[in-house]
Amino acid sequence: MKVIKVGIIDDDGSKVTQMMAYLLYGMKDASKQKADRYSNVRFEVLEIPLSADMNDIAEYIIDEKIDALLIDYNLASYATVPYTGVQLARYIQERFMEFPLFILTSYEDELYEQEVFDVYQIFDFERYLSEPQERVELHYKLIQQVVKYHKQLELWKKEIESLLPQKGHSAAIDKRILELDSKLEKSIDGHAAIPDEVKNDLKSNKLDELIDKIDLLLKED
Repeated sequence: MKVIKVGIIDDDGSKVTQMMAYLLYGMKDASKQKADRYSNVRFEVLEIPLSADMNDIAEYIIDEKIDALLIDYNLASYATVPYTGVQLARYIQERFMEFPLFILTSYEDELYEQEVFDVYQIFDFERYLSEPQERVELHYKLIQQVVKYHKQLELWKKEIESLLPQKGHSAAIDKRILELDSKLEKSIDGHAAIPDEVKNDLKSNKLDELIDKIDLLLKED
């Protein structure tokens, strides 16, 4: 059984409870084809504690190994936090490159008037509650995005592992190793990544030190 850990970020406890219930229900309202395809997938759902500091949420994601997020757009409606769901989503995607997340909102007009965000990642909360097919669509996208995210990480890891024995053979190989290392670092935590301009200035002995760091990164993940 493949378990996908979904974090919910919302300042309304009743909405969190509703979303948890539907996520745990999973893909049972899907077509037989989709239901059969994802019969081995289930969601594990966690409510992520709100904090005025978005870094606290990012650290929670790391500590709990969250696979994807559902974020309420109107987080600041009760003056609980000083940011909107879109602002938080942008911060998370800056910290974790290509991290799977979606925004649920009952204020689509307000969101589109005030924010610029990928329409693919926005869902109407009322429709999610009332329309089974809307829930299926979101759950399907959650699964697909998580699968895509982890597959991309694995491809980067396999490529860098294949290149490591060839380090120092050519400038092109060394450059690609650094590029892949940057992608992996930014996916795990962009704020802890070594800046690209620093990596590009590394001498051969420093590259060896970086390779040792990459080996640890591959083993720990």
